[in-house]
This record gives sequence, structure tokens and C-alpha cells, in this order.
Amino acid sequence: MAGQVAAGEDMMTRTIRGGIALSVGTPCDATTETLRLPQTIALLGEDCPGLRPRLAVAEGAEVSAGTLLLEDRHRPEIRLVAPVSGRVVEIVRGPRRSFDRLVIEAADGEARVFDCSAADTREGLVALLVEAGLWRAFLTRPYGRVPGPTDQPDALFVTAIDTRPLAPDPFPIIARRAGAFARGLAALRRLTEGPVHLCHAPGRRPEAPAGILPTAFAGPHPAGLAGTHIHHLHPVGARGRVWHIGYQEVIGIGHLLETGRLWSRRIVGLAGDGLLAPDCLETLPGADLNALARGRLGPDPVRILSGSPINGRPARWLGHAHTQASVLRHRVATGAPDTRGWREALVHWLGRGTGALIPNALHERAAPPGILPIPLLRAISVGDAETARRLGARELAGEDLALLTHIDGGETNYPDLLRRTLELMEATE
Repeated sequence: MAGQVAAGEDMMTRTIRGGIALSVGTPCDATTETLRLPQTIALLGEDCPGLRPRLAVAEGAEVSAGTLLLEDRHRPEIRLVAPVSGRVVEIVRGPRRSFDRLVIEAADGEARVFDCSAADTREGLVALLVEAGLWRAFLTRPYGRVPGPTDQPDALFVTAIDTRPLAPDPFPIIARRAGAFARGLAALRRLTEGPVHLCHAPGRRPEAPAGILPTAFAGPHPAGLAGTHIHHLHPVGARGRVWHIGYQEVIGIGHLLETGRLWSRRIVGLAGDGLLAPDCLETLPGADLNALARGRLGPDPVRILSGSPINGRPARWLGHAHTQASVLRHRVATGAPDTRGWREALVHWLGRGTGALIPNALHERAAPPGILPIPLLRAISVGDAETARRLGARELAGEDLALLTHIDGGETNYPDLLRRTLELMEATE
């Protein structure tokens, strides 16, 4: 099963037995970066599940990088700030007054300077990260929520490895920004009395200050997921709570502390069989993916995903925490178009359900570490929160089940089923 530690391995390296190495093209070379700054960027409601927005700007407003755009009515620690200076050209609401997107047309302008003088204390650092909109980079296990400002985790995990197909190698990206990364890591120690774990690939350990605990993880996907690292180094168990954060967000924290300004860039791997050649781009968070791919596409029809081929979403805009965009040839280009009429397609959609769950070796290899895949999938398919809890669901997030959805052909969205089950579990705690 995925997650077993290899016998005889150095305890500083955890080798994940199982897992699946998917080959869907050539990843980009992250040792070089191409600057590509699109004219428009978007902040997306789907990056903040459950957001109930209180807008601080209106369409047509001129904003500077760092300006507050909106905050959550019930959780004011969740704030969205402008990553660049420019003009707000579109604000779109979703169903029931939810937030869909806010689009900014980038322009030259002075960035806001934040006061970092109190960031040497926990309270001052938390206040700064909340004000700068960086607090939402932290996610909890269990439940995958943004933590409250007064919460303290039992441990904190930094993910500096990425085993998803087509993902760029984090090591050279971090190395070019080593000072900001180290300063961000040092700041994280003020947020918890527990350990701060730096998880990386073998032989790809970034420079880290004293007090940070580095551990290498070897093996195919899901060796690079935070859930895998948490299971091995600090399991959540029945009552535990840990946080995790990505390496580019740590760079952003360090840059803020060094300069007082937001790091307004995102390093993104653009790859896939629909491209003429992969590339590693220095771009903007929320970048227009159509603009990034323009002039790079092959002759076949393609679909553009924000994220990986495993759990990326078809999108025009780059997701807030995504470090890759996948450009894949569309199925119709393979000579297998869907020729069903709309009536037949509707009947198929209404009756598909979750299908029969028949155990096979692929489920075992694709499962998160320590998880019995078929019992868990059956539990979340029927919303059996208590059984899911006993089977270890508190330790999981949607990305941990994305590989299972992928090998099942995408017919059942296990991450969505897990989210609904976790909400039931959270309501009873």
C-alpha cells in the first residue's frame, strides 16, 4: 500500500512504496524562467470555498498592489488583496450573492508598503500576514480550512516537493530566492510551539535556518503531497491539528518581511502534450491562461487546466495556489468524439451514480498512505461520516483522493465526496 517506509532507509528519507508515476508529457525545465506578465488577472471565489464577501472596492476603482479588495464577512482573517496595481474592470457575483471573480487590468503604479516592525512577535506576525492577505495560505488538517488567527498548530509543514505530473521542480525555483525562503521559514517558527517540517525530494534540500526539520520523500505520486508527509511525520489522529503551506507562499512571506511589499509573482510550469514546448514562467497569480498559452499551442484542439492533469480544473485563470498549468490535447483530437445525442447524454448523466467499487491493485497503489481505499470510498460515497472518521478521513484533503478519481476514469469525483463527508464530520465535533 502507498505510504510504507522502506526497510533500512535513513530515517531522514521516507521512501513511499506504491504510488503511480503518470507519464503525460515532458515537464518544464525549472532551471530557467521566462517572464510573461498578462494584462489581466483574476481573483477567484472557487479558491476560497464558503467565502461570504464584503467588497472594499467597486468596478472602475484604481488599486495599488496590496490594496484590500474584499474580506469574508464571518472570517475577517480571510482577505483578498490586489497582487498588482491597476484598475478593477469586472466584479462578478455567483449564485446567492456569492463571489465568482474580480478582474484587474494591470498597470504601472506604486505598491503598498506594509509596516513589518512588529513581526518579530507571534501576534505582530499574524496581524501582518492577515493584513497582507497571506494568512489564507495556511490550511489545516483536518478539514482543509484557513485557521483562525488565535489558533496554534501542533506542527507546521512546508511542502517543497511536487510529484504531480508535469509539475516544475521546486528546488531551482527556491534556490533563486533562497534568502526570502529562509526568512519565511524562520518566521514560521513563531507560529507554533511544535516542529516545523520542511519536506523535499531526495538530494533537493533547500537551505533552511536552524530549528527547521528537513525530511526527504522519495517515490512516485503521492509522495509529494502534504497529506503523505503529515501521515508519516505527525499524524493528525483523533484530536490533533496541523497546518501546511506551499513553498512559494513561504517565499512570499519572506519577501514581505524583507521589503515590506508583496511578492507579486508566481512561478508556473506550463506543460502538456498540447504545447509546442513546455516552459517555466514567471507570471502573476491569477494570470490569464489563454494569454500565457498564446503562440505556444500545437495544431490540435486543446483544453487548458489550472493545476495538474490529475486534479486541475478547466479554467481561463490561474488558481491562487497553483504552480502549474496543463495544456492537453482534447479527446476529440484522438478520433473519439462523443456522438451521443443530448437525450442519451442526459440519461447517462442522471443514472451514472458512483458505480460499483471493485478492489484492484491500482486502488491500493493510488491510495493515500495508511488508508484502506475501498472501504473509505464506499463510506464517503454514502456520506457515512463515522465510518470515514474511523478509516482516517480526518487526515485527508481532496488532493489526496484525486489520483483515485483519475485511475477510475473521472466518473466519480472522490474529492467532492470527501469534502461533503468532512463537513458532516466537522459539524459533529
